[in-house]
Amino acid sequence: EDKGAILYQNAPNPFGDITTINFFVPERIAQATVVFTDEYGRLLKETEITQRGKGNIEVSAKDLATGIYTYSLVVDGKMIATKKMMHTK
Repeated sequence: EDKGAILYQNAPNPFGDITTINFFVPERIAQATVVFTDEYGRLLKETEITQRGKGNIEVSAKDLATGIYTYSLVVDGKMIATKKMMHTK
């Protein structure tokens, strides 16, 4: 059961300075996070999502090298979806 949570592709992608990730997290979800990893699978950041329903987070590239990153939506301990995003200068 996926519980209805949805992770959308970031836009713009590829991105330069900033990109936005949209998501939908149902009310009944107790805990939701977006987990960011680099191309080698190393954890870079975990962002807790406190809002329910439709929402988004902005990702700033100021600390990122150019390259491909992945982000995953985890709800109540279960990974729902993973997407790739590309950072270019």
